[in-house]
Amino acid sequence: MPCLKIVTNLPKTKIPVDFVNKIIPVLSKSVKKAPEKFICIVTPDSPISFGGESTSPGAIATLESIGNLGVNENKVIAKEVSAFVEKELGIHQDRFFLTFYDVVNYNVAKGGLTINLVEP
Repeated sequence: MPCLKIVTNLPKTKIPVDFVNKIIPVLSKSVKKAPEKFICIVTPDSPISFGGESTSPGAIATLESIGNLGVNENKVIAKEVSAFVEKELGIHQDRFFLTFYDVVNYNVAKGGLTINLVEP
């Protein structure tokens, strides 16, 4: 269950209603996992400062995934997600900070059960 969490200083009224659904195909393509596996949440109206400048639109985000992250993969994901956020939210890529967390399956749970990976 990959999860993208975005915290932004944009007001809720500036977040398109369908943003969380529109970013899922971008994530699915770049992380190489099925769209139905993804979760996305946006927290608006959060004070954010980049180098002491806090009035321009900005956001910080984390992407957590069991696998499919790494040096080369993260470069592709960062490019795709940053471009999408700039296009859809108007947040310049210099004011979008994204961190990646490659988590192990036993540290993730859904429906009261930890995620078990099926060996081929």
